[in-house]
Amino acid sequence: MNVLVTGGAGYIGSVTVAELLGAGHKVVVYDNLSKGHREAISRDVELIIGDIADTEKLQSTLQTRRIDAVLHFAALIEAGESMSVPERYFRNNTFGTLALLEAMLGAGVSRLVFSSTAAVYGMPEVVPISEDSPFAPVSPYGESKVMVEKILHGSCVWSAGKYADSGK
Repeated sequence: MNVLVTGGAGYIGSVTVAELLGAGHKVVVYDNLSKGHREAISRDVELIIGDIADTEKLQSTLQTRRIDAVLHFAALIEAGESMSVPERYFRNNTFGTLALLEAMLGAGVSRLVFSSTAAVYGMPEVVPISEDSPFAPVSPYGESKVMVEKILHGSCVWSAGKYADSGK
């Protein structure tokens, strides 16, 4: 498969890229390098430096590289920082993901793996946490991810079967 990995130059993204390459997939990384590093991914992997909110660039990338699936790891992840600058987290994590979904829709790409977080559950009453536990985020970071979960689960066009289940 041709796979686009957003946030592919970050820690989790770069490890995933290596695994995908090892499994024989062709990988393209899309990252703004604000937290990731070019050195984290193989020189053989195409790196497109771009912002997750750039729907046009994303759609062009998806179309010209004939992408079959997207693994989405591009997110700000510092729960503490999200308390002081929540707007950055909603802009990047929620609205950036919406831009990615719009680009995927425009390019006809329907396979998505969304990397969420246990922070969507807040302080759970039961451990281990099951995926059907109620959302109860305690930070803007967790809330930004809950919003994406809700988008993917049915409050708009994604529920019409155009996108794969996010795993929740």
